[in-house]
Amino acid sequence: MDSLSELVRLLAPAGTVDLHCRVAGAWSAHNEQAPAGHVPYHVILDGDVEVLVGKEKLRVGTGDVLLFPHGAAHTLQGAHGGPRRAPESRQFNGVVTEVTVPGADSPLDILCGTFVLGSSAGVLLRALPEVLCIGTKRADEGDLGWLRGLIGMMHAEADQPRAGSAAIVADLSTALFTVLLRALIAQGMVSHGVLALMADARMARAVDAVVRAPEKPWTIDSLAQVCNVSRATLARRFAQLGMTPLELVTTLRMERAARLLRQDDMSAAAVAEQCGYASQAAFGRAFTQQFGIGPGAYRRQHRALRSVA
Repeated sequence: MDSLSELVRLLAPAGTVDLHCRVAGAWSAHNEQAPAGHVPYHVILDGDVEVLVGKEKLRVGTGDVLLFPHGAAHTLQGAHGGPRRAPESRQFNGVVTEVTVPGADSPLDILCGTFVLGSSAGVLLRALPEVLCIGTKRADEGDLGWLRGLIGMMHAEADQPRAGSAAIVADLSTALFTVLLRALIAQGMVSHGVLALMADARMARAVDAVVRAPEKPWTIDSLAQVCNVSRATLARRFAQLGMTPLELVTTLRMERAARLLRQDDMSAAAVAEQCGYASQAAFGRAFTQQFGIGPGAYRRQHRALRSVA
């Protein structure tokens, strides 16, 4: 399994499409800070919109996908800005809630949803900016063309629901998350963290090696050998991208540990061994430092969440 597939498997994302909006005239919509592990996104199907995130202002249009890795509060507003003047109508069509705001101008057509990643989201999201914009009309080939097709399918299923549309939209939105990550890597849009390492042809070999076998006794020397560079070059390049080689090893080991603990069919000692720790005490310390609670408490917490669900 390739490293991106494995990382997505660790995160186990669940995608939702919540709203399909067609809004015109003077309008604005504020989105509050999302809970931890929730990544809001907006797909601009047609039209233009201004996005306010803190002091940053973006203008995006048809074919753009907005992603908020840390769930930042943000405001969307029409070309004329200002508060909403016309009353909105809402109707659930069996798949999404359709929101309509009439106006004289051509309406903005937008899908709004959320990727739910849970407590393991940090491995990919930690170094990302507050907002990312992936434009699907800036190239005619590769992932961006595929992304346009995926968005088109989501639009069709949400706009005219048929039998199975809800399940199809949910699965397509989860696939959308992976394709967006792949596009970010391919376009070099991330400058720090694991995704930035994966965008570097040589350093990506280290990520791939650790993802495939996190239990191995990795050292700076062995990772440098995998990347076919000197120890100094490896350390320098990792530092430029915001982490050390051994931080990468620990991070990926802890993400695997979290997934194994959520599966609830392995002892903590067995999980520690699977993640490269000969001592259960050392494993417990590393896990607590990463997640703020010990392995046993983490497992009980997720068991309780499953029971509530």
